[in-house]
Amino acid sequence: MLGSIFFYTMKKPFRFKQFEIHQDQTAMKVGTDGVLLGAWASCLKATSILDIGTGTGLISLMLAQRNLSSKIHALEIEKNAYEQALLNFQNSPWQDRIQLSHTALQDFETTEKFDYILSNPPFYTTTFKNEDANRALARHADSLSYNTLLESTQQLLSKNGSCAFILPYSEEENFIQIAAQYSLFLQRITRV
Repeated sequence: MLGSIFFYTMKKPFRFKQFEIHQDQTAMKVGTDGVLLGAWASCLKATSILDIGTGTGLISLMLAQRNLSSKIHALEIEKNAYEQALLNFQNSPWQDRIQLSHTALQDFETTEKFDYILSNPPFYTTTFKNEDANRALARHADSLSYNTLLESTQQLLSKNGSCAFILPYSEEENFIQIAAQYSLFLQRITRV
């Protein structure tokens, strides 16, 4: 059996058709989950989009590329990821449509309502956290619980708005039950 092994350096940007992602300063790199959520999100009718926990800015940039009339507001709590996302947004063709705030969702203050809200949230609730502090912040729900995420989503959604999240299968049932408490009901699910 033959196989191939490919190596790449994190110093080089991850290239997409119309933009690139620099990720050398962030704990969480471009991953399958973020790419899937960015591709899967039904945002074409949205005029205002909120990306909670943008990381490198990957998902915001994917949505800006797909929906040329939307305004996107991205939130990022971690300083290095915020700075990396800012660079990625500034280097993109859509920098005038993407606003970035260095804040936690819990501290985000706005009167705006969003047509579409999405997040690749920190979702580990029970795993051992023997890792870099910034990586743990991005991966573990201690910094953003499902209750907080879903309550804020319900409050920030426009009347006919919708939302999308990507989670591990093991968290699916719990997440759906919590969402229902905030009148957020499952419309579509894709299991990978």
